[in-house]
Amino acid sequence: MGKMLIVPAVFALGLLSSLLVGVQTAGAQYAQDGRYFPLASPINITSPSNNTYSSSLLTLNITFKLVSNLDRTNITMFYSVDGKDNVTIPISGTFVPIEVTRTYENGTTEKGISIFSYNVITGCVALRELPEGLHEITVYGEYEHVGGSNFNVFDSSKVYFTIDDGNPPIISNLSLENKTYNQNNLPLNFTTDQPTSWTGYCLDGKTNITIAENTTLTGIASGSHSLTVYANDTAGNVGVSETVNFAVTQKTEVSPTTIVAAYTVLVAVVGASLLVYFKRRKR
Repeated sequence: MGKMLIVPAVFALGLLSSLLVGVQTAGAQYAQDGRYFPLASPINITSPSNNTYSSSLLTLNITFKLVSNLDRTNITMFYSVDGKDNVTIPISGTFVPIEVTRTYENGTTEKGISIFSYNVITGCVALRELPEGLHEITVYGEYEHVGGSNFNVFDSSKVYFTIDDGNPPIISNLSLENKTYNQNNLPLNFTTDQPTSWTGYCLDGKTNITIAENTTLTGIASGSHSLTVYANDTAGNVGVSETVNFAVTQKTEVSPTTIVAAYTVLVAVVGASLLVYFKRRKR
């Protein structure tokens, strides 16, 4: 076969064709030593996406393209949910060859593999059970090229999503009951079946009072009252308790000091009366 000559125009056309068949070049990925690593696409988090999910059990799926020989590349992928501990993502790779045509000076052609051929890297892992509310997940990738020139490059991708099962929190085990109390300081205790972002109560139809936990209602006036407890879960669903109707009748409590003073006065009066009585008898 004659001397091989790659015609620049044909070669350029071949490279352009290889890009058109599916390789999307990402922005240049910076390596620690100042060189660039041949990433064909950034990390793509296919699930979860920027969406709202009714289930708290989700699966993380990622994919990206890498223009590099997997035999000479160490790839480490891991994720972090809400900024917590990093967890490794198992991955696998599939080589996708792209053909180009070489032309010799004698007019013959030969097909070969483009330098822009790439590997499709995929990863999948089940996420731990997540509570309701807004979450963020960040996927990190470290690519270490070994061989003639060793260098590392880092890449990351992030999505936000919400868990919301649509069910408001259930408020139960209210300590107040539909009855009459003979004191005006009453404990208000209750429980909810899921984490909450806000809790409060409404007494006698007035403005809601925010509380962070179980509390005590103090200084309740004598008479009839009504009370309702509210709770918002971390997804914004509002739970409402049953309304409790109760009454307060205050008893007049006599302090020990008052009792002693009254007893002293009584003794003095009795003593004076006896003194007068005996004086009259003596006369």
